[in-house]
Amino acid sequence: MAFPCIRGHHIYASLLNSKSVIVDLGGHKGEFSSILIEKHGCTSHVIEAMPNLYAGIKQHEQLHAYHFAAGSSDGTMEFHVSSNPESNSLRLKSEDHVETIIVPTISIPSFMNRFAITRIDLLKMDIEGAEIDVIRGMSDELLQSIPQITVEFHDFIPEMKLDQDVADCIERLKSLGFACIVFSRHTHFDVLFLNTRHCSLFVILQGRITKYIHGFGRIIRRFLG
Repeated sequence: MAFPCIRGHHIYASLLNSKSVIVDLGGHKGEFSSILIEKHGCTSHVIEAMPNLYAGIKQHEQLHAYHFAAGSSDGTMEFHVSSNPESNSLRLKSEDHVETIIVPTISIPSFMNRFAITRIDLLKMDIEGAEIDVIRGMSDELLQSIPQITVEFHDFIPEMKLDQDVADCIERLKSLGFACIVFSRHTHFDVLFLNTRHCSLFVILQGRITKYIHGFGRIIRRFLG
């Protein structure tokens, strides 16, 4: 499948190979990266802010883990821990808030410089609202060098009040030459940006058709119960 959905993130798999470099923000236990490494033989750099999740990532030659919260700058920030590990956040205390800890933060330019990462072939973000800060902390030139970006935006959480921020990020990436394919139905929790410098119009059209095929499949599954 050209546009598989990996743990809630659609990607364009045909751009990946054994030389590809993934940067996985909000890596949880490394599941997203592990799947792509197994299938394509690529290398992944996983950033995870939650200490126990970071400690549970099984590192090896192709999977490297780092204990940071990705953001717009380097430093430290409060990190709100939830009983639901999918809801830990720099931005918002969830209803399941357990505690607040201090975690180190890092921007993507600084991360690449510090760990000698010369390029990103796939950037994945699932970082509970901090994706806005990450994108703002990246230059136009850096963003334009990335073939594809898959993002779970968090405008589906009303308390975060991210609607305008998400719209601004999407418009910026479009202005830099990215085609935006929103695979989610109502909000932007599954968005794929394809760099038109690396993808033909046919591929982008194929992605948009895939979106509607997957959407039709969801309707059929709901109808069948």
